[in-house]
Amino acid sequence: MAKSKITKTTVTKSGLSGMDKFLESAGWFAFIALGLITVFTYFRVPDVIPVHFNVIGHADRYGNKAMLFAVFAVAAFIFLGITLCVKYVFNPAKGTVAPSKNFDFAIRIVRFLKLIVMLAFIYIIIVTNLVVDGLSKGLGSLFLPLFMISLLFPIAFFFKKTMSPRHKR
Repeated sequence: MAKSKITKTTVTKSGLSGMDKFLESAGWFAFIALGLITVFTYFRVPDVIPVHFNVIGHADRYGNKAMLFAVFAVAAFIFLGITLCVKYVFNPAKGTVAPSKNFDFAIRIVRFLKLIVMLAFIYIIIVTNLVVDGLSKGLGSLFLPLFMISLLFPIAFFFKKTMSPRHKR
């Protein structure tokens, strides 16, 4: 009878590593903060606010302040959609996906991207406040390139890491 190897893992009782717990908690914190900032903004801004920013980040369309809740609804749809997919669709405990290092790393990247998206929505709502107060003209010309890099770099890093021979399983 062959002896089985028992590997030591740093997985906590909940099944999430420390970094996964941090990213998930930070994502929820950002989501709740976005909701609070949205409500705060709604009660402090005038009836007409910027509702669209062009490619260079300047406000180019104005509308009713109720659009703040549409922005929050889009953010909530993205956040909850990703959260539920990770929890129910890609749950290795349920047997839908075979667990592996690459899979765990992919889920960590998805949690990181979810956090980045929530931070971007927070930034947009805060800049809306600043535009209304006359302290800013818009998001800034670097917002879109930096946001795209912050989304694409982790994905490229994931593919590079998973394609390396020492990380394959």
